Amino acid sequence: MRFDSLLRRRAVLAGAMIGVLTACERQQLLGVDTPDQIRPSDAASPNGALALRAGALRDFAQFYGGTTNVGVNIYVGLISDELINGRPGADHIDQRAFNENVFPSAAWNKFSDSYTQVVRAIRALNQFVPASATRNQQIGQLYALQSISLSIAGELFCNGVPLSTVNDEAPEAATLVTNQQLFQRAIVQADSALTVLGTTAADQNFRYLARVAKARAQLNLAQFDAAATSVSAGGDGAGSTAVPTSWQYAVEFSQTTLVNTIFDWMVNTGNFGPSDREGGNGLDFRSARDPRVQTSTGSRNGQDGSTQIFTVLGYVNGSAPTTLVSGVTARMIEAEAALRRNDVPAYLAALNVARADATVRTLRSIPAGADVLPPLADPGSADARVNLLFRERAFWFYLNATRVGDLRRLQRQYNRPANTVWPTGAYFKGGTYGTDVNLTPSFAERNNSAFTGCADRNP
Repeated sequence: MRFDSLLRRRAVLAGAMIGVLTACERQQLLGVDTPDQIRPSDAASPNGALALRAGALRDFAQFYGGTTNVGVNIYVGLISDELINGRPGADHIDQRAFNENVFPSAAWNKFSDSYTQVVRAIRALNQFVPASATRNQQIGQLYALQSISLSIAGELFCNGVPLSTVNDEAPEAATLVTNQQLFQRAIVQADSALTVLGTTAADQNFRYLARVAKARAQLNLAQFDAAATSVSAGGDGAGSTAVPTSWQYAVEFSQTTLVNTIFDWMVNTGNFGPSDREGGNGLDFRSARDPRVQTSTGSRNGQDGSTQIFTVLGYVNGSAPTTLVSGVTARMIEAEAALRRNDVPAYLAALNVARADATVRTLRSIPAGADVLPPLADPGSADARVNLLFRERAFWFYLNATRVGDLRRLQRQYNRPANTVWPTGAYFKGGTYGTDVNLTPSFAERNNSAFTGCADRNP
């Protein structure tokens, strides 16, 4: 007997057996004793609040770089010039013609999950966990991560997206927000973190995180000097030190419970790979052989069976961490602020401090030696200095979910035409690149009565 026929006969028999049961018996057989969601009442205790916090940290990691539906760092890589697609059916995002119905298209869903769960976790910690320095650190960390997630959302998505009010009594309520408003909210969240955090050594890691998060949002709002102040000496109150160049905050993953998306989708399988001069305007991420973006010398066929995919190195297994922000981020922000006020010596000094830092090299597995990342010289013109700054940012922050924000800023803040910034012209698999410079929420968001589509797709 064919296997599918046997399955059908068993299904019919099972249905017939259920049909002769009483209503009570059917309820006992088919009922679910424990829902698969944590109900608000379940979190109404210290242990419940701590469980919500753990879940919120996981949701942020999932949004940023976890395996389910790929992390936002891969979305950013694909629509920008960092990655090419080698997966059947996923060319739309790589080709800058985003289709909200076709995988990968769930970046907004993961942002929404992370955003709402962080709000719920902070609320529960404040309500059910006794006040202590530890609680303040936990809440401060969540505020800082929320700040960064809002900045990433403002950088990656279109204008006019629905942001939940996280009111569990009216879960459909949402507010439409612009990119600018997302960045403004990010600053508020970072300030909230700095307000609740203490000043002990245990708090300092999260204070650095909040300061860099605030500066990132300020940079997106063209508040260049304010951004530099946030990360420089005195930016955290009188007598405070600058965010150390050697400091970094990494998002952690697990081989068994939450696998790093770069390892799972780019190393373990050939779905996506590092780009090289993509669409003419893309940077030479592979051929530059820059030690900050290390790739294999040989290629393999992608999952589509034809696209040649190189492998990004440095992600040895699914537990490999991914940098979120660092002291290098702070130096790049200081360099940009100096450049905006035409202080070329300070601009170069900030760039070169990052290149020379021995601890940074060790953390990023960059070989020792002055010749590896030698000091940069002034390229000689205003446009060339901007190019150098954004090149340094691109190589330092490769696959850290910043590149789309930078390309949009080159248009918005530096008046660069789109066809000089983004991959453009003939697409290497046929056809041409589209015009998208951001993503829309996935099709599922159309069920939200507050959202009828983006207000605009401007940079």
